[in-house]
Order: sequence, then C-alpha cells, then structure tokens
Amino acid sequence: MAKESSDLAKKYIDAAVRGRSKPPSKAAYARAVRLARQAIEELTHVAHRAGSASR
Repeated sequence: MAKESSDLAKKYIDAAVRGRSKPPSKAAYARAVRLARQAIEELTHVAHRAGSASR
C-alpha cells in the first residue's frame, strides 16, 4: 500500500506543478510528496474503517 500511495502522491504533485514557470526545489517536492502520501494513506484507512462499520 505504501508503494501505491507514493506513486499516487507523485502523480498528484507532478500534475499540480505542471505548467509552472519555475519547478519546486527538490526539498519542497520531497516534502509535498511525503505529505500527499500521508494524506492518501490516512484517507484510505478512514475509508476502510467506514466501509467495515457499515457492514
């Protein structure tokens, strides 16, 4: 799941910065990917919990 969320995070950040005149620094990019990955994992966890609660 971590690999999948990392890939999704990178795709999201890449799409968000596409077309900007100046690309983000490596540190800013890495920080954004890390935060996006954490958010995706948390949302996935909440979705699984919500799904199991409704059964």
